[in-house]
Amino acid sequence: MIDIKTRLLVAVGAATLGCGSAGASTFASAILDINNFKISHANGSVYKNTDFTKLVGVNDAHATASLNNVFASSSAYGARPDVVHQCVGIPCPAFGENNFTPFAATAPMGGNFGYADQRFLGSGISINGAAAGAHSQTRADVATAYNKQMATSNSSVGSSNTMEFRLGSNDTMTVSFDATPYAMAYLSPDGRAVTTANARISWSVNIVDLRTGLSVFTFAPAQINGMAQVSRTHGRTGTSMYNSTSESFALRATSPLLLAGRDYQITVQQNTLVSAQQQELPEPGSLALAATGLAGIVLVRRSRRA
Repeated sequence: MIDIKTRLLVAVGAATLGCGSAGASTFASAILDINNFKISHANGSVYKNTDFTKLVGVNDAHATASLNNVFASSSAYGARPDVVHQCVGIPCPAFGENNFTPFAATAPMGGNFGYADQRFLGSGISINGAAAGAHSQTRADVATAYNKQMATSNSSVGSSNTMEFRLGSNDTMTVSFDATPYAMAYLSPDGRAVTTANARISWSVNIVDLRTGLSVFTFAPAQINGMAQVSRTHGRTGTSMYNSTSESFALRATSPLLLAGRDYQITVQQNTLVSAQQQELPEPGSLALAATGLAGIVLVRRSRRA
């Protein structure tokens, strides 16, 4: 027969175990789709490779996912890099390769993982008569489902996506494209302090005069950069989103006059980055209950020795 002290101890112990093991969860996602990216002359026509007396370029891309310092990473180089999606954790999302569809705000994905993917198609200028229009997509997702978890993911294209060029005649460069950014951060209702989720996106184009080493043109639109950052931190549970309706922004900007016979370098970078940390802390009431449970254990042990 279990005596009263033992029953009290079992009840307190069970309550103590229940505290501090909450099922809090996090989720964060960042996706950027850049489509129909073109570089045009001052007269509106698209640049061709024959408009340059020098044209040397390379695209590179990477996708990296991590969970608790375990990494999966891959990279690709060339005219049209396409990195195989990367994932660490269980369960990894059942995405097909090159799936860049956002999650709904009401249904953040559960699990314990880091995930990243990337794809680049086409060209910003016409190469040997082919139609111009580059399409670049990146995504990064993370989720945590347990205490003491840290997940990050990063996907990019053009971190060193550079093209060194020399024009045959003085002209400007106009970059134009359609951008569809998406960012989401979620903490479950039972999330506590030191449980965080963050998502951010960046995109920019920069032209440098290689003779002087100075930047002569930079474009980093706010619709993609400063506005596309969301977070849920310090136990502030719920969902934060940017561009939940997947609105596409038509963006363009024009450089100052570029001189013929001068070497320039144009760099385009696109990046999506997410992180989540789950380091649950017991509530003050839980700590008090735990202390009561320990005291009960001591009292029972002492009574048994008597």
